[in-house]
Amino acid sequence: MIKAKLSTIASTAICLGAILFHHCTYAEQRYISDELRVPLRSGMGNEYRIVHRGLASGSQLELLQTDTDDSETEWSQVRTNGGLEGWVRSQYLLAEPTAAIKLAKLESKMAQLDGDQTQLLDTNETLEQENTLLQSQLAELNTQYNNIQREFDALQKLSANAVALNEQNKKLSESHQLLQTRAEVLKTENHRLMTSQTYQQWIYGAGILIAGIALSFFLQAFGRRKRRSEWG
Repeated sequence: MIKAKLSTIASTAICLGAILFHHCTYAEQRYISDELRVPLRSGMGNEYRIVHRGLASGSQLELLQTDTDDSETEWSQVRTNGGLEGWVRSQYLLAEPTAAIKLAKLESKMAQLDGDQTQLLDTNETLEQENTLLQSQLAELNTQYNNIQREFDALQKLSANAVALNEQNKKLSESHQLLQTRAEVLKTENHRLMTSQTYQQWIYGAGILIAGIALSFFLQAFGRRKRRSEWG
């Protein structure tokens, strides 16, 4: 008895599983469309003439006034962008754009952002290339600066040496002028001394000559006197 019930329950479960598997296998997904057509009428009520057969979902309308009909249904008098006026049920009007319009705007904005992102990527790549070029130019300028700095340091040393040499040359020139002046003074002094010595030697010679002549006269006179005394 129990086995028969278990067998019945198992058979039922298997059948239910097969049915569910069948439905899961062949079922297809569907989505409710956001597209809606709303008729525009000449008055408040379905009995009034249709002046526009269908305003597309998301159409922008100008609200003129709202009112209710005999069945307490709210209607709105609107004007289209083309200037056509009429009445529609207020339940079909929204204060904000529909999801489809928002989605379209969002997609447009996303496309614009994608374009901006692509442009930014291109700009970034260009800036990176310019940065690489500027880095290369900066390295070259640094090399040139270092070379010029070394040349300047060398010229500065040469200039310092030139100034020192000029000072030494100036001092040597002053020393030479001083030595020349001293040489001139010594030459003049030597000439003066030589002239003085020659004059003194001439005086001494003249004195000796005069003394010799005087001595000669004296000796001659003395000899004459002696001979006279001997004769006398």
